Amino acid sequence: MKNLVRGSILRTVLIVVGIILVISYFGFDLKGIVESPQSQKNFSYVTTHVVEFWNKYLERPAKYVWNDVFIKLIWNTAIENLENIRDKKPTTIENQGPALPVAPKVN
Repeated sequence: MKNLVRGSILRTVLIVVGIILVISYFGFDLKGIVESPQSQKNFSYVTTHVVEFWNKYLERPAKYVWNDVFIKLIWNTAIENLENIRDKKPTTIENQGPALPVAPKVN
C-alpha cells in the first residue's frame, strides 16, 4: 500500500513537471498569466460563485451526510467494534446475529 501511494505521488509530480515543461516550451509565462489582473478577476469570480453555490445548495446536505451518516453510523460503529476486538469482546455483528449451532466434527 505504501508503494502504491508513493508511486501515485511520484507519477503526479512527474505529470505536473511535464506539463510545466511543455507550457514553458511553447513560451507561456505562468507567473504572468496567474498574476495578470484578468486572471485575478476570473479567479475571484469563480471563487465567489463556488462559495455561494456551496453555501446555498451543498452545505446542508454535505453536513448531514458527514455528521449523521458517516460519523454516527459508520465511524462511531467502526471505532466501537475495533475497541471490542482489541478488548476481546463480541462485536456488534456477533451480538446481533443468532448463534449458530456448531456441528460435531466427523472424522
